[in-house]
Amino acid sequence: MSAAALPATPPAPASPPAATPANDYLFGRRRTVQTFSLLCLLMVFDFADRMILAALIPSIKAEWHITDATAGMLSSILTLGMVLCAFPASIAIERWSRVKTASIMGVIWSLASAAGGLAGSVTQLAASRALVGAGEAGYAPVAYTWISAAFPKRRRQLALGLFSSAQPIGMALGVALGGYVATHYGWRHALGIMALPGLLIAVWLYRGHDYQTVSVRDTAAKSPGEPALRGRLAVIAGTPSLVFAYLSAAMGTLQWVPAVFFLPTYLNRFHDIPVQQASFMTSGVMLLSIIGVPLGGWIMDHYNRRNELAKLLFPIAASLAATAMLGSAFGIVHGLAWQYGLVIAGAFVVSAAGTGPLAMTQELVHPAFRPFSATCAVVTLHLLGSVPGPVLAGLLSNRFGLNDALLVLALAGGALQLTTLLLALRYYRRDLGKVAQHQLQPL
Repeated sequence: MSAAALPATPPAPASPPAATPANDYLFGRRRTVQTFSLLCLLMVFDFADRMILAALIPSIKAEWHITDATAGMLSSILTLGMVLCAFPASIAIERWSRVKTASIMGVIWSLASAAGGLAGSVTQLAASRALVGAGEAGYAPVAYTWISAAFPKRRRQLALGLFSSAQPIGMALGVALGGYVATHYGWRHALGIMALPGLLIAVWLYRGHDYQTVSVRDTAAKSPGEPALRGRLAVIAGTPSLVFAYLSAAMGTLQWVPAVFFLPTYLNRFHDIPVQQASFMTSGVMLLSIIGVPLGGWIMDHYNRRNELAKLLFPIAASLAATAMLGSAFGIVHGLAWQYGLVIAGAFVVSAAGTGPLAMTQELVHPAFRPFSATCAVVTLHLLGSVPGPVLAGLLSNRFGLNDALLVLALAGGALQLTTLLLALRYYRRDLGKVAQHQLQPL
């Protein structure tokens, strides 16, 4: 089964008005931006709650005397919770409301994050982090699908870039504020304080604007009662460039998540930098992505008008440059200024390229399959990148040292990302030609 075999969606009752810069936004520019802003704000606290643990690890290690491998597990178990709940969440997204589902998810992960402050053991903290991951499972797919529908094509990668820039803001906020609160009041208070804003925004988002769900008969199912999962997976498997786009994001995550997660520990261990200062320095690495991600989206939107392959050519060049910088930081130079500068530069370059493969996860499938495609992207990214990354770094660190662990993952992840991007480039135009266009309608 291929995307071309899917039956066309019935036409809208009336022809839509001619597109203008004001009305080619699905809900109109003002209402689109309102809901988009709430999605971005909630994404900030999604990643703040997710990454705060990186700043708390030194304090937790001091209290419970855990190893680097156990610290990596506390990060990976959150991601594992996301992976396990991702597909059930995608079903809720498709059958109910994207915006309301996102709101409820925000409430769940905020409460679970706050509960971590009450943990009395590593096991209890791990359980709360797994529940945070479960709450966050479908949020990114919800947002990617909504943005791809609500924004016009000429602004799509810029919008995805602006939304994605909420990730480094949240990561920086989580690490910086988490380190400050942990230093002055203890790591338990940090978890509770960070959870409150996300909870309030999630409740506010519940009344955001949404659009009508597009249905499609799953022709891959052998009988009406058979689950649609097999047919959906057949669509994905029949689109090679989409599969390689998923894998490229996962390999980039395998390269960068361990580096960012262990950077406060690295700076503290190798350069004797206090935990709070190391946390702020790590935040600086993330904050540059606030500029890099939307800038890269704008660049790719601009050049896509001339060459639709720009969304892959730009990431290929960025992957080469970022791998060289990160590899040099941990493999060639040794001074703090050089290492930190190369990590910052590499993070900026790679952040600018992320929206290209991300846009592919939405444009290469029927609108009814977009939440499922985004879920596949998130699951692949985490299962092959975020989950094993910190654990592998911790295990390698226990055996060979933290510097060598980060070097190995930087080079291996970069090489694998480059390979998958080149393979996606090979099939992209063919796969794009198989997808029909559909008119979506606001509720």
